[in-house]
Amino acid sequence: MISVLVVDDHQIVIEGLRKLLGTAGDIDVTAEAHDAASALDLARRFKPDVVLLDLRMPGATGIQATRRLRQQEYGGAIIVLTSYGDKAYVRQALEAGADGYLLKNTPSAELIESIRSVARGRRQLSPELLDGVLEDFGGLAREKTVRDADLTDDDLAILTRASEGATNREIGVAMNRSEIAIKKRLQVIFQKLDVNDRAHAVAEALRRGLI
Repeated sequence: MISVLVVDDHQIVIEGLRKLLGTAGDIDVTAEAHDAASALDLARRFKPDVVLLDLRMPGATGIQATRRLRQQEYGGAIIVLTSYGDKAYVRQALEAGADGYLLKNTPSAELIESIRSVARGRRQLSPELLDGVLEDFGGLAREKTVRDADLTDDDLAILTRASEGATNREIGVAMNRSEIAIKKRLQVIFQKLDVNDRAHAVAEALRRGLI
């Protein structure tokens, strides 16, 4: 049997989940909580296989509760079950240590299968959230690449205009800088990207997805 701790501040939601999961045959709701503090205590006491966690609760959010569960070395799976599909929430939940993020309109059969899946060590995400999450993490990856290259916003603007064929003078006019200032800045950019000239700088920036 897969033991589950259900955490939601609405009793009617807990009752509905208890009834639904009871039909699975291999899932047992061993405990229920209405806030984060109780969830932490019950997870420590019962060590359920899966914690099914609401996002918005009294005392602390589901994301904060997830982080605290991991800090107290809870080793089971955590699914955030919520009505909120904002990609920022999804990213924060996954970064906090959640194994799944599902919307409350998830069909019953899919919810049951998701619980089975995370209990086996797999991650689960509502299909309608996938594009947003991939876009979000893609943006974070680009930000990391920019940080690693130590490029400023002005550096990226110069590279972008250079990739469009603008001369140093044209770039300077567009950015309210002198042609000499742009030329000097390009030399700094060459060093940061480990290249020798403008063409290779643009090519390297494109290769890394910086522009």
